[in-house]
Amino acid sequence: MSRGRGLGQPLRPEVGRQPARQDELLRIAYRLMASKGMHRMTLQDVADEAGMSKANVVYHYKTKEDLVLTAMQWVLERVAARVVEATASVEGRDARIRATIDAIFLDPRRNRTFYVVYAELIAHSSRNPRFAALNGWFRDIVTGQYAAVIDSTHDRPPRSVEEAAMIVRALIDGLFLQWLEDPAWEARHAEYKELCVRSIIAFLDASAAVS
Repeated sequence: MSRGRGLGQPLRPEVGRQPARQDELLRIAYRLMASKGMHRMTLQDVADEAGMSKANVVYHYKTKEDLVLTAMQWVLERVAARVVEATASVEGRDARIRATIDAIFLDPRRNRTFYVVYAELIAHSSRNPRFAALNGWFRDIVTGQYAAVIDSTHDRPPRSVEEAAMIVRALIDGLFLQWLEDPAWEARHAEYKELCVRSIIAFLDASAAVS
């Protein structure tokens, strides 16, 4: 894992960047993946929502897999950029941690949509190398950003920083999964967010004391 890895690196060449006029199709595909699931969503569904023919969708994205991958990269780029931007001008460890969590825990419905779709991406990653490559790209950027926050506030050896970043990500993703399972997920969003901040700070304090 690269420490402090930013967004300047090349994107996955299998996916590539898309013209702005195609953003509508990506937004529609993302919404349908959240409501119907990747398997059940079809190119015809996307065409119907966009008010165009299926042939027009196929003109831009030759296969459903191409559309799904591009839509996921489109979403993941925005998530990664938001996390990086949130901490760019913030000073102090605890303030940077809170800024990071603020950028991730946005609101209940947006977070639920993202994690429902992202969980499918992870599942596909175990079987499809194209999905694995995209997920690996996102994982390296986000975990690298966590490492950059830790590295800027602690004098730790590189391996210690990388391991701490992995644990911070485990805390965030683990609490998100528990939040998704909570019947009161919408009402308890802020509670899980605060628990996430406290857990990360407590972990970093404890690990710094023994390092």
